[in-house]
Amino acid sequence: MSMTLPLRSNPSARDPRETPPGARSRIHQRLVLGILVLVGPLAACSTVMPAPEQKFLSARVEAGASDQAPSGQRRATVTIDPARAQIGEVAWRVAPEADLTADERGQLVELLREQLGVSVRNLPTVPNGRPVVLRAAITRVVTVSPALNAVSTLLLVAPWDRGGAAAEIEAVDAKTGQQLAAIRTGYFAPLSEIKARFIKLRPAEIAIKKAVADFSALLTPTPATAMNASNERPVHQP
Repeated sequence: MSMTLPLRSNPSARDPRETPPGARSRIHQRLVLGILVLVGPLAACSTVMPAPEQKFLSARVEAGASDQAPSGQRRATVTIDPARAQIGEVAWRVAPEADLTADERGQLVELLREQLGVSVRNLPTVPNGRPVVLRAAITRVVTVSPALNAVSTLLLVAPWDRGGAAAEIEAVDAKTGQQLAAIRTGYFAPLSEIKARFIKLRPAEIAIKKAVADFSALLTPTPATAMNASNERPVHQP
């Protein structure tokens, strides 16, 4: 009578249907590389938005030195007293074809006005500074399509449609009307703000907050600009 002995299992033996560890690693690397190839161009996109010149500012400002700089800016050369700063005109100067309702336009204008007030309150106290009036206008708005971004996320791993806004902001002397500081800039929301790409106005709101923050930084003169203030040429009025 023959007897069949049970086969010992070999721990080192692998099911031929299993993927070897090295192959799994290579597959993972190729998958990550593929994702980077798709997402890379999106992440690398510049956040600088071309800002139209709507001639809202009381004086022209010099263009930025690079494509990463605002379309134009002027830093204050004199100190400004935030306690005597007033919020003046806050306007809507966007082309009529912008796909926005009256309520949405009002919402963005109100946000700009609110952010200007916050920026002034955050400035250091300067009792001997100049009293100023802050003026601002939204000059461009690009909204996003949540539906389009939902589809592109499924197909391309990341939302393709992006949005943002452009603005012109200035501080003028409350007594003379001379422009003391100004900025003309535009900004696309970066890919890092991925949630914003699924809310129609959110990228524009991010851009408006950044524009005000960049402008606020221009309200405090550097030691060099303060030293040269007496030698500054008069601002050309258009």
